[in-house]
Amino acid sequence: MSRLQSGYALLIVLLTVGFLALVGTRLVAASRSAVQLADNLKQEAVLQAAADGAVARAMFALQAAHDPAFRPDGVARMVRIGQTPVLLRISNEYDRVNLNTASVALLRALLIATGLEPARAGALAGSIVAWRSAGMAAQRAGATAPDYQEAGLGYVPPGAPFESVDELRDVLGMTPALFARLEPHVTVLTDSDPDLSTRDPVVALALTEAAGIGDDSGGDQRGLNAIMRITVIATGTGAARYSEVVVASADFQTRPPRVAILSRQRVTPTAGAMVVAGGS
Repeated sequence: MSRLQSGYALLIVLLTVGFLALVGTRLVAASRSAVQLADNLKQEAVLQAAADGAVARAMFALQAAHDPAFRPDGVARMVRIGQTPVLLRISNEYDRVNLNTASVALLRALLIATGLEPARAGALAGSIVAWRSAGMAAQRAGATAPDYQEAGLGYVPPGAPFESVDELRDVLGMTPALFARLEPHVTVLTDSDPDLSTRDPVVALALTEAAGIGDDSGGDQRGLNAIMRITVIATGTGAARYSEVVVASADFQTRPPRVAILSRQRVTPTAGAMVVAGGS
């Protein structure tokens, strides 16, 4: 074999070895990625199970024993489901302002309490009422279909009650930043406005400022019937988190009390979302 042929043969061997090394490296990397993905999926399943377990534990405590560790006071508490720590907070949905029953005055006061200037707050409160109203009532309240069309939006107010709080995003004049500030204080799941027994200080301020809203704070709202918002954050290794919000109705007039889930939503946990008050 000539020296030229030997050189070509050596080059082919080197290229083959390099190619095989590259393939081997890719296979090892793919294997590591698959293992990591499997670990992530396993941890998420564990966290989800722990979050669901914390919700079930809270609902059982509400239903069976009125356990003081599970009061609907909006205070975050640490519980442990298996080996997983879970932050748990139970609040009364009646502490929130109902988008379908609140007056323009109360909505305006709530918007101001969340940081909106009074002039914009009045117009936006009217548009919120107009969204849920039909006919002349909508025209008197605020923005109607022609205003949405003039703004270039591809939809108009339905003239029907809000079906979800997220629907508020579509009201003319609502911004993402304002929605983020307003969302923790509103609901569509109750059947009336809150009163001054609310544990939400923003709502309490709005009630105080809104004309015609009196103090009816003789005790816990709605007495033996309640709608509870249960927020849980299950914590895993590293930055792994699983959070969900469950809204459940509780009828304490029956024996045993009945608790039924109205909604369940996975949410993205935020840093400092809860401050722990105690453990159980």
